[in-house]
Amino acid sequence: MDSILSWQGLDVDLAVPVGREIPPKTLQWLMQHAEQKMRPLIYQVQDPDVSVLEKNPLTLAYGPPAFQEWVLEQEQQGNKLW
Repeated sequence: MDSILSWQGLDVDLAVPVGREIPPKTLQWLMQHAEQKMRPLIYQVQDPDVSVLEKNPLTLAYGPPAFQEWVLEQEQQGNKLW
């Protein structure tokens, strides 16, 4: 299977919620999996202050600080991550 996104040679896992957010237990599992497999994680959540589901939810990064900074830079520059 080909990776949709990679960072510094590492495949990146992506998680998108079906509703407002990824259930806490599922998100915890995803984060543990990311650590065990050494794969950075990008996940999305809906803004809790907005009552309707948004087309472009908040995008968050889990992994090394340099990865988190890279994701933030991509977002600020308007670059699509996938």
